[in-house]
Amino acid sequence: MRRFLAALLLLIGSWSHSAWAAIHSAPIVIKGDSVKWLTHYPIGMYRLFRASSSGKAVVIPFQIDEINDWGDYVLPDGGDVTANTGTGIFDPQDELSFMGDDVGPATPPSDWTEVGKPPIVIEIKITYPDPNTPGDKEGAVYLGVYFSNAPPLSPRQYVNFDRQRAEVTTSRYRYQFDQKNWLVAKRVEMVKRGTEQLPEREFVPLIDSTTFFMKADLKYFLTVEASHRSIQSQLEAYKIGPIRSIIRISFVYNFLKLNFELGMYTEVSFFSNAVYLPAILYNPLDGAKNLNPGSGFYYGMALRENPETYKVETNMPRHKKSGILDFLTTRPEPQETYWITAASADRILYMEINPSDEMRKRKSVPLFYQENVPGSAVLTRSNDKPGELGSSPVNLALYFDMTKFSEGEHNMSLKLFFENLNDSQHLTTFRTLKDWTIKSRRVN
Repeated sequence: MRRFLAALLLLIGSWSHSAWAAIHSAPIVIKGDSVKWLTHYPIGMYRLFRASSSGKAVVIPFQIDEINDWGDYVLPDGGDVTANTGTGIFDPQDELSFMGDDVGPATPPSDWTEVGKPPIVIEIKITYPDPNTPGDKEGAVYLGVYFSNAPPLSPRQYVNFDRQRAEVTTSRYRYQFDQKNWLVAKRVEMVKRGTEQLPEREFVPLIDSTTFFMKADLKYFLTVEASHRSIQSQLEAYKIGPIRSIIRISFVYNFLKLNFELGMYTEVSFFSNAVYLPAILYNPLDGAKNLNPGSGFYYGMALRENPETYKVETNMPRHKKSGILDFLTTRPEPQETYWITAASADRILYMEINPSDEMRKRKSVPLFYQENVPGSAVLTRSNDKPGELGSSPVNLALYFDMTKFSEGEHNMSLKLFFENLNDSQHLTTFRTLKDWTIKSRRVN
């Protein structure tokens, strides 16, 4: 089976720590290899801290996610596909994650009386650009190992997954899977700002559904189409942690006309304000040799409001219908990172895509599609039979021209952030995450 990109989803919580302002509200994920001085102990021995303004060690939420020898997450719930493939040890290939909200000053705690000082402590220092001041700023967390008498874990839970309702919930959003096909969303709602901590949160509709569609128009042969309604999928396993929930979905493309069947899966990581998807798109054909213009793949959504009500900015080329003179058009030079920002009075949506070197070499760049009609209008087009853009139930989409894809695997990573306020500093943070550096050192 091969990894594949499905996806969508989202959002966040933010809280401050006395005199210290949190560095941002985005998740931070680092490999165990980055703190190799402190790996190879049982996962239950670890605790993560920040320093308060007075120097006290404060326990903060974190999680360690095991990655097995095949590169898959070890997921204990919902199925045993990877449940028994872990070691229970924090190994170099595993991932440590925590939230930027919980990062403290880059000063080791001086007072450990309330939690007991661990025998070994590693400082994880985060250096990042500050949009308001010249130069960089620093923050840090402190990872410790206890051989006995470890303090209680932080009770804070940033994200949760309700398997029965097929629903991910955080203090900033509620996302419901379409259980007819787990690769798409049935709905996405944002939490109304100011109600995040209330027992009965107020939800604002954001996305009415998501859709994907592929058309492969083969030269001298036939046309093959596939969508989320023609693909079998199931939830294989999942893990619920305080920082992220990881959900593994398997699915099968069965192209009967080509006598071709391809099994795939995706591991979707939901954070409180983001989803990270290292992905592989698998193309069974060399597009330039075998496909006619108009062959492509898109993933789109029915945004509840007219996209025209958002301030949309992007460095992606715009999608347009293919024509017979396309071969005369100069392909745009590929970028290392492609991004889209959609902002309105009370929200920011930010998406970032990093194509592989091979995709950039072939100029297989994502194209941005926008149709200025509200979701209620595009949803009059059947979501059970999606088609080409313009006749499908989407008003925003990412499109890939399959004629520019070579045969085989194409690596790509996706980051998606949502915030329920319009704040330029948050947007700057999301756009500059690639410029952050993380260093670790032993402090005792």
